[in-house]
Amino acid sequence: MRRVVAALLAALALTVSAPFVAPPPTAHAQETELARLRTEARAAPRDHAVQRTLGIALLRAGRYREAEAQLTRAARLTPGSLDALFDVARVAFAREDHAAAERACRALTRAQADAVLTRVCNARADLVWNRSARAFEQLEVALASEPTNYEALYALAEAHRRRAAVSDAEAAYQRAIQARPASAEPHLGLGRLYAAAGRRDDAVRALRRALELDANDPEIQLALGRLISSSEEGRTLLARAVEGRPDWPEAQVAAADAMLAAGQIDAAEAAYRAAIRAHADNAPAHSGLGRALAQRGDLAGAEQEIRRALSLVANDPGSALALADVLARTERYEEAFEQYRHAADLDPRNPVGLVRAAELAMRQNRDVLASGFLDRVLQQHPSNAAALALYGDVMRARRDTTRARDYYQRALAGTGEIDRPRVEQALRELR
Repeated sequence: MRRVVAALLAALALTVSAPFVAPPPTAHAQETELARLRTEARAAPRDHAVQRTLGIALLRAGRYREAEAQLTRAARLTPGSLDALFDVARVAFAREDHAAAERACRALTRAQADAVLTRVCNARADLVWNRSARAFEQLEVALASEPTNYEALYALAEAHRRRAAVSDAEAAYQRAIQARPASAEPHLGLGRLYAAAGRRDDAVRALRRALELDANDPEIQLALGRLISSSEEGRTLLARAVEGRPDWPEAQVAAADAMLAAGQIDAAEAAYRAAIRAHADNAPAHSGLGRALAQRGDLAGAEQEIRRALSLVANDPGSALALADVLARTERYEEAFEQYRHAADLDPRNPVGLVRAAELAMRQNRDVLASGFLDRVLQQHPSNAAALALYGDVMRARRDTTRARDYYQRALAGTGEIDRPRVEQALRELR
């Protein structure tokens, strides 16, 4: 895992311009911190607080087996402590392992079946299994007994978030914040909630507050880094998330994706390859490497990697779209059209595949085929600027200047990115 971290940080350092300074590739702050905590734990084997601190640090680093064993040892130092037993359950919640969560919660039930923390534990185990109705029942009883219990309020907020009940989740997170103002968890939850609801600015604000409270949490770094990945700050946060949790494919790929989106092809390729060395079956890394190779012009290598990704996750829309692009560039046009349709079927909310199919059809002077793709886009996205501009091209090809002008004007007022100078020039040529 150290090689993955070093590769990502070294790649990041190559892409950042002054005055920003990237963390040095040899930092490995998380590894250094764990080494220190292990030394302290060996020196104080009977100190519960010291043993717990190491366990929580291992959990944060994604070392779940070690964390479970360490927190179990810590719990033995305080027999009957529900808080200590709940710490063991936290590992199962983080892994989303329902069987392990149930085992951990049974230990709390044996200690005190009707305790609030026992009910919270059972509720969170139900959430791992997506049985939110049972979770709400447990939490209702828990909060009736202790209305300001932080763990119960946080679990309630998470339950509402999983149901996409934005206002209910928001209210529960705010109550959790009032119960424990110094905790970053509810702010992270709010950030995830707002991001899923399309409220990007609110999500960034919530995640920045979470980062203020806990600057070294890899989950916060990943969540915020993704939202601001077009900036140097975002790419640095993603690299730090990998550093803090080295064996984390999701963060590894997010960091590489941010580099590729910024046009840093060499850095992105190195990061994807590092992620694949760590996890050979990492489908998003194979797909990302394929996209990087395609940008480099290695279409054969790109197709190989993308098809590998699809063999691992057959219905991934991003990989399907990337394959369609490669097919188009290698002049397998009919296969490309079919693949663009397939990508659109996999992700109906994303118009990019159909827009690219229409662009390909127009390059082949097949305006009827192009209009079919564009009709489908505009049915769901009537203000999509790219589709409207292409429809203007279709109408101009048919010498229908009135409708061409209308589509171009609508494109300039539409949503999404377009080549504005090209559309404006096309309008001038119609006059």
